[in-house]
Amino acid sequence: MSLQMIEVTPNYRPNPKQVLLHNAPVSYDDIWIILYGGTRGGGKSAGILGDAVQFCMTYPGAKCCIIRESLDAVKQSFLDKLPTLFPQYVNGVKIYDYREKSTSFYPSRCIIFPNGSYITLQRVADYKEATNKQGWEFHYLAVDEVTKHEERTINYLLTCVRSAEITNKYTGKPLRIPTKVVFGCNPGGIGHKWVKKRFIDTTVVKYNEHKTPVQTKDHIELVENPFKRGTYVRRFIRFIPASYLDNPFLNDSYIAMLDALPEHKKQLDMYGNWDVVAGKFFDLQKEQIVEPRMVADDLRHFKDRIKIFASIDWGYNPSKACCLWHAVFPDHRVVTFKELYTGDMVFEDFVKAIAEESKDMDLELTCLPHDMFRHGDRYRDSSGKVIGETKSDVFESYDLSPQSVESGNGHLQDRYDKIHSACRIKNDDGVYKFRISTACTNLIDEFDHAVVDDNNPEKLKGSDHALDAYGHFLMYYSDDIEPIGIESIHKDNRTHLQKLLDEDERRLEEQEEEDYAIQVDSYYDLC
Repeated sequence: MSLQMIEVTPNYRPNPKQVLLHNAPVSYDDIWIILYGGTRGGGKSAGILGDAVQFCMTYPGAKCCIIRESLDAVKQSFLDKLPTLFPQYVNGVKIYDYREKSTSFYPSRCIIFPNGSYITLQRVADYKEATNKQGWEFHYLAVDEVTKHEERTINYLLTCVRSAEITNKYTGKPLRIPTKVVFGCNPGGIGHKWVKKRFIDTTVVKYNEHKTPVQTKDHIELVENPFKRGTYVRRFIRFIPASYLDNPFLNDSYIAMLDALPEHKKQLDMYGNWDVVAGKFFDLQKEQIVEPRMVADDLRHFKDRIKIFASIDWGYNPSKACCLWHAVFPDHRVVTFKELYTGDMVFEDFVKAIAEESKDMDLELTCLPHDMFRHGDRYRDSSGKVIGETKSDVFESYDLSPQSVESGNGHLQDRYDKIHSACRIKNDDGVYKFRISTACTNLIDEFDHAVVDDNNPEKLKGSDHALDAYGHFLMYYSDDIEPIGIESIHKDNRTHLQKLLDEDERRLEEQEEEDYAIQVDSYYDLC
């Protein structure tokens, strides 16, 4: 029996914002992308599921796909809601079937309708998993929590969306199936900045006092048609700002929970504020990433007029370390062109490897965290003689010219400010002043994956050894970097640093004297 012959009365009752989603246009020739979401509790998942079901019922043979970053998430968000919102049986007739495993005609985790349409629930965690969808095609694509993805992941998934013309198996007549793309999200996450730039900044025309979008307009982009030169395909972008206030099924306790969140999370989850600090911590621009060949050409051309510096970070927990090499050109452009990233070297082997990598360079100096100049690695032998050397001494022994740089948690925000600044400064010719070679894979990867710590919006979470090494160089080179709300640290003014070191030395000597006295007393007690 045809699904269209059955009068279906679902339990799903769309709220006004969900109705806007369901009434959003579809297209046969252009591209319609609808961003749906904002605050938590706005009914994104129910709205997307209802929209996909409506699409399947409207267009027999439609292929629909709903994606989240994990299988558990996509099942909990959509499959669990399915029987509650849409009854499987109406008047004894099965309206849809669910199959966990794939068959000859349907993908895995598939909701199948009698008219041949289906909704498949899929996982895509990153760009690599997106490329595994090569060869797939969908008429309807929904990506929930789109801000958890990089832009390139979503761009690749969009290549799977295409309209089609099929033969209706009930009437034998040709049937065209249009396309529709829906993204659901809240502010925050690794994709926050690109989503804001692409969908929020282009569509929102009015905010309320909480910076919540309340009025939008459609945005049109022209995408060049590669098959017909000089012609363009229109990409329509619509943003439907959903709010917990739209959801009549929420109780007061849920709203009280949102209100009790830390302020930065409250701005994201309760107000849908896209201007709050969130998402990727540093905004490294694509134009700042250059190919090694271009760097090599510049290094050869300016060989006698460049200065090369190294900077390092040594991690204890986990025991990872990174060294970066930076070339400073006559016009003060800086290119970070080489890295050494390791997790399995003892300290002296790490320094030896740096010396080996630097042997063909005229290295000016090596920027070290200032705690490497402390005498914490020294100890007294049984006679009271001081044995050992500082970590900076090891660099000195390999002629790496160690230079102390203020570091540690007390200077963390200063270092972050310098990195933020280096991501935006341009020379007079409009070219970014600080660039990074693609040879520095770990540094670029840490830029890509550094996100805000949910417990402290002023700190990042994720691996940061390469970022710290980069920041140490920027702290030393800060005379040449635009400061953000902090005073520059001059290369010839080490007064504050010396005070830090003197204080460390004083406390260390007092502890050593106390420990030695205890050892002597213990010796006489044994006698």
